[in-house]
Amino acid sequence: MLAGALVGQLSPSALVAFAGGFASHLALDAVPHTEGETLGVAGGGFLRANVLEAGLELAAGVVILGWLVVRCPEADGVLIAVGALAGLVPDLVDQPSERMLGKTFLHPRRLHWTVGHQHWVWGVLTQVAVIGLALWGLWRLAGCG
Repeated sequence: MLAGALVGQLSPSALVAFAGGFASHLALDAVPHTEGETLGVAGGGFLRANVLEAGLELAAGVVILGWLVVRCPEADGVLIAVGALAGLVPDLVDQPSERMLGKTFLHPRRLHWTVGHQHWVWGVLTQVAVIGLALWGLWRLAGCG
């Protein structure tokens, strides 16, 4: 979401923001990262742990981006929102489709790199690095710092 927002802020138009936000999700899925199954929290009902965690991440992202758009003079709220939402599209499509149909459409397995349990620290560190770089880039490009 934050990487997509950064791409949106960099974009000259909503179409480029959408395409770039979407592409950022696919590119970052190829980077080693941690997901629910890494920590053994996948499975269960609709309100399983990884869905709740994704909801918390979404809420935090909305709060952060909302603050940024309101407080930073050069933040382009529309492009940031388009990029951020486009970055969520693969999960918004594939999470329900995997649950209901048993397959994904926007997450090519060969390109998706979820680390195993023994490497969970590396997966978390890559995610922290991406979040940090995206926030730093947004902060700078939006004229906050």
